[in-house]
Amino acid sequence: MSIISRLVALGEIEQGKIGDNNLSNYLPIRSKKNVLNYDTVAGNVLGLLIGKKLHGFDQNEFEEACLDELSSKLSDTEILDHFKNIYFQNNALLKVSPEFLLLGRQGSESKASGHLSEIFRNFLAQQDHRCEIKSKANFIEKIFWEKMQRYLKPVKQEASNVGPYLPYISDLFAKDIRFLSSKSEYLLSHLESFLELYNFIYCSQLALNIRNFKFDIPEKRPLYFILDTEKASQERTHIQDDGYQHLFSSFGAVFPTLSMLENINKAGKDGKKGRVVPLWQYTQALESEGALNEHSSDNVAEAIECFANNFQEKRKIKSRAAVESTPKDQLTRLFQYALDQFEIKQYDADASRHEIRDAYQKQFVEHIGKHFIQNRGRSGRVLVINQDFLLLLTNIAIGDNRQLRFQELLQEFRQRGVYFDKQSEQALVAFYERVGNVDRMSDSGDAVYVRSTI
Repeated sequence: MSIISRLVALGEIEQGKIGDNNLSNYLPIRSKKNVLNYDTVAGNVLGLLIGKKLHGFDQNEFEEACLDELSSKLSDTEILDHFKNIYFQNNALLKVSPEFLLLGRQGSESKASGHLSEIFRNFLAQQDHRCEIKSKANFIEKIFWEKMQRYLKPVKQEASNVGPYLPYISDLFAKDIRFLSSKSEYLLSHLESFLELYNFIYCSQLALNIRNFKFDIPEKRPLYFILDTEKASQERTHIQDDGYQHLFSSFGAVFPTLSMLENINKAGKDGKKGRVVPLWQYTQALESEGALNEHSSDNVAEAIECFANNFQEKRKIKSRAAVESTPKDQLTRLFQYALDQFEIKQYDADASRHEIRDAYQKQFVEHIGKHFIQNRGRSGRVLVINQDFLLLLTNIAIGDNRQLRFQELLQEFRQRGVYFDKQSEQALVAFYERVGNVDRMSDSGDAVYVRSTI
């Protein structure tokens, strides 16, 4: 079914068949119970990169086979327990070599971790992402790796059924993780942090683009951070206007918008699974030449208006003024109702409905933004980036280059949705000088180069 046909099918949905708000795609968290296990997510992502997964794996059997093989090569078997404690206690083997991160997939996986793994899978499915990871394992670790091979099965690379909501983030993620994969030791120690950083970048940029509410193709949106060593000030306008408060309020539009999008993506399929597409692709289809060949513009607008009116009555939302009878205007009105249903002043029914939206905002702060949001007293909450995440961001931004001019590095940060004001830029240069990865070609600020620390 074409995208336009889905919009037309909305008009056939009776008011009584409009269900509850649901969310299946594009967001890793739900309104509650959002434990994110990044070791599990790292194992899933690594499996996608090398194109293999564990099949029929038994931890006890694997451990016994490894120790038996190791015992046969030791002259003093009394130290076997020592090696057992080193490698098999507290998931220590996961920290030995990137390949062993696959072991992190074993055991129970939280739902939020599964949702996040699926989002990253969709990122990587947009292009060829397979790579070979070369690690420096010692002879003991090579024995364990050989034993693990018996459980590894190739995974067929499949196209994703979910179109990327933020293509620019998807492309950057694939580029950055491909670079990390070429640095196996750095990948091993920083993969989980990398995934946590990208989870925050993706969710924050998703919120800012959805709040923009123009149905345009998504693009990077300004979001200002300070270094965690800086003092926050209410006089710093970028931090106040394009920082935490802007992000928090923008995130309030995410669940209402994505849940309405689910209604459209499911329309007319009679329960059959079809390709999931982002909201902006519907606008693209309406504006493209020939897209309305099988349906007139009036029919599409009428179908959207009919569903919007049914939705408004079903949710007991205050009616909005009539708009022009164009598909895009009617679509805008429909998504205004999607937001209105969670605004206390706009609906007349269950007075607790807004709590669902508020719960998503709370879960975002607690689970996705916990390392990037700080309360700074009178200045309130601000977005911060600590030194570990800053160095990680710096290294992936520099990538395969030996170094970047400071202004070029800032531009790479902005591509990933991380902005700094002039005061933070000065703090950045001072930080890089303390780390020792700065080359000054002259006293001019444009002649400052920042080197990778890998």
